[in-house]
Order: sequence, then C-alpha cells, then structure tokens
Amino acid sequence: MSPRVLGALAAASLGWGFAAIGVRTAFEAGVTTFTIIGVRLGVAALAVVVFSLVRSRRLTRELWLHGAFIGIPRIGLAPVLFIASLRYISAGVEAIIITTIPVVTALMAWLFLKEEQSRAQQAGFAVALAGSLVIIVSGESGLAAGEGNPLLGGLLALGGVFFASLSGVVARYYAPRHDTASLAVPMFITGGAFAFAAAFVLRDFHPGELDLPLWVLLVALGLGSTLLPFAATLYAAKHTTAARTALVAYVAPLITVIGGVLILDEVLTAPILIGGSLALTGVVLAGSSTRFPRRVGA
Repeated sequence: MSPRVLGALAAASLGWGFAAIGVRTAFEAGVTTFTIIGVRLGVAALAVVVFSLVRSRRLTRELWLHGAFIGIPRIGLAPVLFIASLRYISAGVEAIIITTIPVVTALMAWLFLKEEQSRAQQAGFAVALAGSLVIIVSGESGLAAGEGNPLLGGLLALGGVFFASLSGVVARYYAPRHDTASLAVPMFITGGAFAFAAAFVLRDFHPGELDLPLWVLLVALGLGSTLLPFAATLYAAKHTTAARTALVAYVAPLITVIGGVLILDEVLTAPILIGGSLALTGVVLAGSSTRFPRRVGA
C-alpha cells in the first residue's frame, strides 16, 4: 500500500472517527441539532461548490437528478438522524450501530438490485444487527448513569443506517454513469438544502448563538469530518482495493469508542462491549467472497 493511500485511509478514519465526538461536544455546549447540521453541511457544500467552479465541469440535468437521489438520503436525512441520536446515546454506541451500514447496504443491494450475496454476508447481516439490538434493548446509552435514552437514540441511529444504506444502493445504480467528483456537487447541495429546509421548518437553526470556539468546532466538522473523509475514501477507492478501502469501516468506530471514553468520559459496559463485538464480527463476515448464485426474477 502506497504512503498516499495509507494517508488517505488514515484521514478518512480520523475524520469519521472524531465526528460523533465533535457533535457530542457541541451538544454539551448547548448547540441545537439543526445548527450543527446546517453549519457542518453548509461549510462542506460551499467547499464542494468552490471545487466545482475551479474544475469548470458542466453539470447536466441528469447529473443533478441522480445527485439528488443519492444526496438527499445520504447528506440530508442520514446525518439528521445520526446527529439527533447523539442526544440520547454516546458517540461510541452510535459508532457501533453505524458499523452496520456496509452490511445493510449489501442486503438492500441483494434485495433491490439482485446483486450476488454470500452465506457469510447474510450471516454477517444477522450478527451485526444482533449486536446493535443487544445494545439498544440492554438499556445502556454509554452516557453517565441516568442519562440518555438508548431505545430512542438507537432507533434514530438505525434510521440513519437505513437511509445511508439506501443511498448506497441508489449510488451503485446511478454513480457509475458519472464522474464521481462532479456527482458530489449536486449530492452535497441538494442534501444540504433538504437539511436547511427542515431546520427552518422546525425553527432549530440558530448560528447567531455560536461563539468563536463553537464556530471553529462546527467548521472543523464540516471540513474534517464531512468533506475530508468523502474525498479521502474517493481517492483510496481509485488507487487500492475495495477490501483495503473498507478498513475505514473497522478503524473509525474504534477511534470513536476510544475517543469517547478518553475525551467525553463515556462509559463502556458489558452489553456495549458484547454488542460492539457482534457488530464488528458481522461486518467482517460480510466481507466474505463466497457467494450465492445471482437471484433472478422480481
């Protein structure tokens, strides 16, 4: 593996790994859910627009349409649910649930796109989902005693997993038709516009209440935990194997769990450790290459 690819994978892992920690820090400072989402996505979308203007690529109507199909669930809906979940569960618990995205995406692709899937992948889905459910039903939020709502937080996080996985399936269908960097422009703009619209409808966007340190934190989340991981994984995917790129899915949650304990004083209990182990085991199983024959029919 070249140093550049290794650096890209490390950047993506660190960016996504510290995302939930940054959000939890903002919540503890009193920042509202949609203020975090609005500033974070606004900064990332602005950077993508600037990049697009520099490249001077024409964005077709089809590109905008397909980008919206991918961006609204991935950039708009999923982050809203993930960030909202962090009011009720720890960054570490949320990260464990998020590890199921690749497995759920593979299952959806098997159901809707008739992609091949191995017995190990199906077993991995069951094990990973079981790990998430162990944490949710255990009543362990990962926060200090008496805080949080693991059932509500877990369901919000699983909702985010659903929309993130759905966008992955849509991307598998539409993304090969377009240049990936160009496709990112309508993805971020339409997804960000959806999130902003929801923020104004719910009257939950209050950037004027932010002080300088909080602005720095949210801008860092927009660039370092939204745009950077996206660009880094895109670079890695073009220069190394899918298996190596998928390492980010294993490393980022570990960074979140460890960082949550060291920085936010989050707690690790037996149910969280058991559920996390099951979730990661499921993700590993899903990487198997032993496949069923391709499904046919509707």
